[in-house]
Formats: sequence, C-alpha cells, structure tokens
Amino acid sequence: MKTKIWELDTKGYVSIDYPEEVRLAVLKAAKSWKHFCELPILIKKDLPYSNSSAGVGYELKDGSGVKGDKKENFDLALSANDWIEKNIHSIKSPEVSTFLTNSSFLVQLIRPMVFDFAKQVENEFGIEGFLEEVKNGSDVFFIRFIHYFGNREISDETASAHIDQGGFTLHLYESDPGLECLTYDKKWISMPVGDKETVIIPSAQLQLRSGGKLRALAHRVVATKKTAEDGRYSAVCFVQLKNTPKYNKEKWGRLQEMEPGFNYDLTSGDIGKYFKI
Repeated sequence: MKTKIWELDTKGYVSIDYPEEVRLAVLKAAKSWKHFCELPILIKKDLPYSNSSAGVGYELKDGSGVKGDKKENFDLALSANDWIEKNIHSIKSPEVSTFLTNSSFLVQLIRPMVFDFAKQVENEFGIEGFLEEVKNGSDVFFIRFIHYFGNREISDETASAHIDQGGFTLHLYESDPGLECLTYDKKWISMPVGDKETVIIPSAQLQLRSGGKLRALAHRVVATKKTAEDGRYSAVCFVQLKNTPKYNKEKWGRLQEMEPGFNYDLTSGDIGKYFKI
C-alpha cells in the first residue's frame, strides 16, 4: 500500500485505496448499520454502551451540553467479543445480528491496513517503535458507526469541530458530502471520502508521540441540503496508542470545546501539558 505519506506533514491527511475485500466489507457493514438505526429505540438500548476496554455498544446523544452532537453511535473493538457474548441474549432481531456480524468482521479485516500505515509513518518521520506500539494496541482500536440525525439547518455543524484523542483515525465511510478539515493555515476545506478509499488523519496522541512533527487535524461535519433534512451515516476507526499518554479531559475538557486548530502552533513541549504525563 503506497501512499503520499509525507502529505501528513503538509495537508494533514492522506487518502489510501481500499483493497477490494475491505471496500466491499465496509459498504456491507455500512448498509447493515443503516438498517440497525431504523430499529425501535428500545431494541437498540438493549445493547448498552460500556466503557470497559475501548468502549463498546450503543449510545444515544441528544445534543445537550456545549457543542454536543445529535447522533447515535455504536462502537466495536477486537476486545468486544466477550461483551457480545454477554449481551447475545438481548438480541431480538435479525438486523442486530447482521450488523454485529458484519461490523465485527470489519474490525479484524482492516488491521493490515492500519499496520502498513503505521510502518510508513515510522519510516517517513523517524518515529521509532511506532509500528510495534500500534500492533500492541490492536485489541483496543475500535470502529465507531455514527448516525447524525436530520432536522437541522443547512451549514449547521452536525459534528462539532474537534481533533481526535487517539493516535490516528481512518474515515472508512461517509454516506454524503459534508466532512471538512481545517487546513494548517486555518481554512475549512472539503475532505471527501470515496467508496474506494479511506482518509487517514493524525490525532492528539500522534502529535505528542511525533514530537510535533505531525499535528492532529481539526475536522467537522456540516449539513448539506440533503443531510440537513435526512441525516447522514459514517464509520471511522480510532487507533489508540497504549504506551503513549492520553489527553487529560478532566483538566482541559472536551476537545469539541477547544478552539479549532488550537494545537497547530504548539511546540513539542507545549503539547505535553494537555496529556496525563
């Protein structure tokens, strides 16, 4: 898998073509996620979100709080198998079974892509031991399926601007346009995700781990004429770094509440104050 990996330093993201098997699996999982979202809320809530390990299960957010998103999402990690077994008795519909089967399979399938990307990053930017750290954390990187609700105004931020907390993020699927990133000179531009590729962006841990060579990319989702009315669906994979400190949310608050791009001009020393070191 060859990429323009050096563009992480200048553009803040790279696009990677899917292997055919992965592309078809992503589309299959996304389709079953849409069917899952159409289920009655009581069925979906029978698979409650758990913060054990990487977090797994269903979560409904009503948009409350500062810059809170109106959405529902479902997380699945490789470490979720035990959770699925414990909750299997709650499955009351074929749509739930199909979604869990398709999405659990996808988590395993994308591991080679994640490892290959980590290897390229290590080689290009001289981040010693990065591939090994990513491999060691493969049990806790997870896929999040998201459904942003409609009934919004055109150009509303359906996903508030933010950087991600982990190591890096793969944007696996977007049902519609509207995903945007903030360039390093502070301009919002479209960041399209096609059916045949994933876009990968650095997150907060990677900015710390790279000594500031790579900067976590601020991004958001804005409502189009279509999605303002109908909503939109997406799927992302969050790759967390087990041996790198985590963002100190207790001290600094939610990253959605920070000024977009606040991290772009921080020195390698300054970025460290935001982590649990």
